[in-house]
Amino acid sequence: MPVYIRKGPLEIPDPSETNWSRDDEDDYYLMDPEQAHDRLPQPFRMIGRLVEEVLEEAWEIIKGNEVTREAEKIGSKQAMYQPSTEIQLSGKVICIAAGGTGKCIFVGLSVGVAVFSVPDYIWICGWETSSIEICTIRAAYLGNQTHVLATVDDMGIVRLLYFHKDALHLIKALNETDDISKRTICTNVQLSQGGDYAGVHLEGSGESWLEIHRLPKDSWLRELEHSKATTAPGSTAAATVPPRPGASTETLPGAQGTEAPEMVASAPNVDDIKLSSPLLIMKIKPPRPVSGSSFKSPQDAMQKSDDYSVIGSGHNHVISAHQWEQQEAIFCHEFRKYLEVENLDMQQGHKSSRGLFHFLLPCKVLQREGESKVPADVPNSVCVHWSGDQNLALYLLLRSPKEKTDAEPKPDLVWPCASPISCSAVSACSGYLALGFEDGAITVWEIKYSGSPVAILALPEESSIQNISFLENPEPVEQLPVDCFPSSLRVQILAWCTNGSLYFITAAAGKETNVISLKESSENGDERISAVVPVSILPSAAVLFFRSGAVELMNCAEREVVCRFVASSAYTLASPWQPVFTLDQENACLMFTGDERISKDETASCALFVFRFDSYPFMDSYQKKQELTPIAPPILPWGKRCQMFLQSRLQTLAERSTQQQDCWQKLQEHALEVQKISKERQKARFCTLVI
Repeated sequence: MPVYIRKGPLEIPDPSETNWSRDDEDDYYLMDPEQAHDRLPQPFRMIGRLVEEVLEEAWEIIKGNEVTREAEKIGSKQAMYQPSTEIQLSGKVICIAAGGTGKCIFVGLSVGVAVFSVPDYIWICGWETSSIEICTIRAAYLGNQTHVLATVDDMGIVRLLYFHKDALHLIKALNETDDISKRTICTNVQLSQGGDYAGVHLEGSGESWLEIHRLPKDSWLRELEHSKATTAPGSTAAATVPPRPGASTETLPGAQGTEAPEMVASAPNVDDIKLSSPLLIMKIKPPRPVSGSSFKSPQDAMQKSDDYSVIGSGHNHVISAHQWEQQEAIFCHEFRKYLEVENLDMQQGHKSSRGLFHFLLPCKVLQREGESKVPADVPNSVCVHWSGDQNLALYLLLRSPKEKTDAEPKPDLVWPCASPISCSAVSACSGYLALGFEDGAITVWEIKYSGSPVAILALPEESSIQNISFLENPEPVEQLPVDCFPSSLRVQILAWCTNGSLYFITAAAGKETNVISLKESSENGDERISAVVPVSILPSAAVLFFRSGAVELMNCAEREVVCRFVASSAYTLASPWQPVFTLDQENACLMFTGDERISKDETASCALFVFRFDSYPFMDSYQKKQELTPIAPPILPWGKRCQMFLQSRLQTLAERSTQQQDCWQKLQEHALEVQKISKERQKARFCTLVI
């Protein structure tokens, strides 16, 4: 084998730049030899790196252009539907609420409240006042063509209104007072399903609390009928919201459905009827900060606790005040450069805490022994969580007669969590509860029967959850017998994060949770979502409002945009960052407001646009999909299930007996073969030893 030897002395190569980065030399010995490239000297390595960076930037630009082109193609193919009905209004529309029965809608205006009939959208009556601007409106159906309304004006005053057939009646202003120093502001108001209870969150004098009122809806109907019977016929009131002069009633170009209705000039209303005031049954305050305890032993803390169910709030401990102050001083000393002024103010109580609450229908998770049976459609408890707090507190609405109304109630059940709760949601059947936490985690609970978790997951991105909502009613839990339990728990949830991303979550008990990213976070403000509205009447559907003014109907399961809803050519979506809308589930229609496109010198008019889903072609495709979807098996009681299981076992007894005999015979044959093989091996080993 020839060997080539270089003639002459070996020359030492010139050293490379001493300050050159050695990133490309890291882990060089771990590289695959087959994939290794010859290392070039400087400055060619620097030139190669610059070329690679240019190619990467160009490739990113190419991918961005492709994504934009695909989005434009998809947008061009999307169906765009104009409103089926347009309602012209005299005042500015600030809020909308559906009646819940498909018979009427309630509109909060800058001059009061207006009521429209459905589906012809004719103006029925109104409650007008020039000094009140309605900012929030809630509605609950009481039955017998009656509704209860809860409104909040721009001064934070919450009022209860009673709508019966064709008239509005003011019941009471819950927090109105003449003394300015004692004035409170309402930040949130909710009505329970059926209008049995009202929850009002108030703030004032640096404090906040939650008031729960029982509404005497049966007394209101009797008092109203009695007052009408004693009132002279023909008496009407003039406190109505007048229609906008010259309101157009022509059909919109390209719109489907009925024509824009004309408003009635007057409607009967009675202002001198005095109805019973709601009864305050509970006043809930935010949890007190955990401080030092005077208990000397855990036994003392357990004995002085009123009920074992409230363990978890953090107040029943044996840490003394001196130890608490010492640990706080050590913590502040170690992490003083990381502590912010805002966090310190929140710890010292300078910032008021806001509470989010939900009314819950009767369930086995929270019930008091010996209490009378509550109807299945009447709430028996309320769950509350406060901003910055990690505990979910549950309170029974039927309080003991010994408890005083003015006394601060203690929670009947406390669920401690690992992270502060940022948002929550309850399904329409009140059988499932979803909690979103500040660290991006989500838990879904079945609270109708067992209180067991359905899913526990964390979103891919480290972002706080802004809002969560159930897409559709998971199971008709309220229609199940007492001894039933859903065999397959399956829920669909939309999680909307603060960074603008949107996730579709499918959770099932005992199965893997599926998380699909519908919208990613975007730096462009116009592409961000401003509101998310689940459509329970359509499977896996939701309406998305964008800051750019676009309104889309999305099929979340298939990640496709079904269509877009656009106002007429003369209008745009009003306040796209905070759109005014409502979704009437009974009538399957979407309503939102629009502002007229005018110059700066002219005065803009406001219109309410109605989109009836049954007038658009996409409803046919949804109905066909529902027909192809297999029908879920009926949910049966445990006794019936066991009986069916035993009958099935008896029917297959002969077959199973034959299978057992065949299996036993095969086992015997296999055992004989194993025994025969072992004997042959022993015989062969013995013969070898003899030789």
